[in-house]
Amino acid sequence: MPNTPDYEGEPQDNFVEARDPAELVMCIILAAAYAGLAKCCWNPLRSSGNFSMFFSIEGFFGTTALLALLVGLRPYLSPCSLQISNRGVKYRGPCWPQRKSVNWEQICRIYVSPELIIILYHWKPDSKIIWPMFIQSIYLADKDKVAEVIAQKSPLPIIRISGPNWKTRLVLIVTFSMVVIWILEMLLGGV
Repeated sequence: MPNTPDYEGEPQDNFVEARDPAELVMCIILAAAYAGLAKCCWNPLRSSGNFSMFFSIEGFFGTTALLALLVGLRPYLSPCSLQISNRGVKYRGPCWPQRKSVNWEQICRIYVSPELIIILYHWKPDSKIIWPMFIQSIYLADKDKVAEVIAQKSPLPIIRISGPNWKTRLVLIVTFSMVVIWILEMLLGGV
């Protein structure tokens, strides 16, 4: 049997997404409101005979209600988790159920901000290609401790970056809203 270190009993720091019941209740209330709007509009739209408008409006209300339920249930179905050990980093984000593992030997650089951690790593030891790993620490319960734990465990020096200020956040929100409106115009432009 090869002489390999045993990592099973290795101490690690675990960070898991907090589950806030108030957020779930608010999402259920929002879903119920959109389902109620769909129910109120059902008979008048059906009796109007304009089935294009009927499917557009009912589809919008139904999809929004379902999306609100999924957003509220996501922390219970697939919570974010981050494990930091002397061997490396394991992360499962809010949008994918698979956990991604990166060893410290693979990592080139680490950028740490209060809300986001960016790890640049090599997929294979001989590879020249660098891949990014985005860790959204804003979802984690003890997000203030994540940066200091990474600084303690990482053999590489971390690069601290500041979070975006309110002007940058405003620009990002406006840009995102404009893209969503543009996509909706493209989709509904032919109706």
